[in-house]
Order: sequence, then C-alpha cells, then structure tokens
Amino acid sequence: MSTQPTKALLEKYVAGKCTPGERLLVEAWYRQEQERRSSQALPELQHTEQAIWEKIQHTVRQPAKRVPVSRYTALKVAACLLLLLGAGYLLQRLWPATPRWLEVAAQGRPLQLQLDDGSVIWLNAGGRLRYPARFSGRSRLVELLGGEACLDVRQDPAHPFLVKCGGTRTRVLGTVFNIRTYEGPGMLQVTVQEGKVAVSCDGGLEKLAGREMVLQPGERLTLYTRQQQWHKERADAAAMNGWTAGRLLFSNERLDLIAWQLEQRYRVRISFADTTLAGYRITAGFAAADPLEEVLDALSLANNLHYAIQDDSVIFSKPSP
Repeated sequence: MSTQPTKALLEKYVAGKCTPGERLLVEAWYRQEQERRSSQALPELQHTEQAIWEKIQHTVRQPAKRVPVSRYTALKVAACLLLLLGAGYLLQRLWPATPRWLEVAAQGRPLQLQLDDGSVIWLNAGGRLRYPARFSGRSRLVELLGGEACLDVRQDPAHPFLVKCGGTRTRVLGTVFNIRTYEGPGMLQVTVQEGKVAVSCDGGLEKLAGREMVLQPGERLTLYTRQQQWHKERADAAAMNGWTAGRLLFSNERLDLIAWQLEQRYRVRISFADTTLAGYRITAGFAAADPLEEVLDALSLANNLHYAIQDDSVIFSKPSP
C-alpha cells in the first residue's frame, strides 16, 4: 500500500521540484487513490475550491470603506487567491483530463517495467519508451522512440494494445513479441514469439501506407524505411529475446546488425574497413556480462576477421594476406 504524501511533498510535486524517487511515490499514491477513492473524493475537493472562491467573492463585494486596508488584510486576500489557484492546479495535476505520459530510457543495461494493465516490457540498453501512467479509452498505446523492446502483453480483446514506432503501428491482442529499430541502416524488425500481431504503416511511408502484414509465432517482419520496402521471414524469436534473460544470442544474424546491438550495450562505435563484412551471417551466443573484448575475440576467430580498438571505437577488417 502506498504511503500518502505529505502536504510539503505534494507542493513540491506541483512545483515540479520533486526528485525522481519522490515523483514516483506521488504518482504511485495517485494511481492507488484513483482505484479506491469514493465518488465523493473529487466533489469534496471541488467543494473546497468553491468555498474558497465564495469567500473571496464575499470579501470583494463588501461595501468600500474610507479607512485604508491594512497590510495584514491584503495579505489574507492574497493568500486566499493563491490557495484557490493552488487547489485548481493540484486538481488538474492529480485528476487530469488526459493520461499523464512518462518517458524512460535504458542506459547501459536492460530495464524492465510493468504497465498499468499488467503487461510487461523489457527495454534493451539504449532503448527509449513513452507510455501513459494509466491507460484510458478504447486502446492501449505505447511508443517505442528508439532501440529495442520485448513486450509480454496482457490479453484484453476489448482494448487492443498498440505500439507506435516511427511510421509503423503494431496491433496486438495478447502476445510476446520483439520490436527493434536500427537508426543507422534505417530498419525496423518485429518478431513474434507467441500469439499474433498486425503491423501497418502510416502516411509517412507512402508506398506502404494502408497496408498491413500479419505475423504468426516464429515470423519476423523487416522494414527498410528509406526504401519503403518490407518482407516476412522465419526467425528464432527466442534467440532475439535472449537479452531479457541476460544472454546475447545471434541466429544467422548480419554482422552490421550485431554491431548495432553491441554499440548499444557497450557504448562504443563500430565500423567496417570493408563494407562487405557488414553482410556476414553469424550464429553465436554470449553472456550479457561478458567483456567487449571477449565478444570481439570470439566473433573474429569464428569468422576470420580482424578488429582494432581505439578509445571508444572498434573497426572490423579482413586479415592481411
């Protein structure tokens, strides 16, 4: 059960001066209050605000007197006005007309969070997600702003789950699937492990606008946003989601896409002295805690490659003849 915040903490929240921990405390209390508060709670606050307003109106309508208003009286009226404004602002913040949206980023390591409906999202290192503190309306919408996420969606046919990512929208009824964006090559992949999803494109991708592709378990959609082309293929979904269990698993994966994942996890820049290396297909597995050099050593030995590290940059090349 969430502890009720103090008046001082609520004032800090309204002023936008809370620490991240204090903000989470207030919002957790608010969500709990929404679920259990009686129908009298909101009218009660509104009644308080109305009473303050009537008091101010009564003060303003008093016949003017020829004696000067004392500084103390003026301060009392000012305090009432501030209280009215504060109550209205607090009412707006704690009982908003529209859902409050939150944004999280996974810095250096994966992050797990549970949504209001019980769905669970794992956000991979380097990923950014935007989601509402509380779902409302006919659908449940979240937005992947970048990176990779694995979603285990709670089934609710009456409220379809939607993931917005770039120019695409993935519609879900209840499933486990992975969605990954590659900013460099301008690519997006959706891979289904359980259930079924439907991926569609908006008007920003004119060639694909209005089209929809349905994915079953073990299928992956790859979308090339610059060329506005997509295709569907078989894929090892369990391998793609291995990072949620502390593993880096690659199943017939292109080296440039592996490099992108290593960049997010180890915060380095990886390039290729020979562009043909980017298309090498690799199957390998590592523990997420393995040092970068061990991963690079294994990839190089297994595929007859050479690499060099300078500061935070890695360059793959073919070995000298």
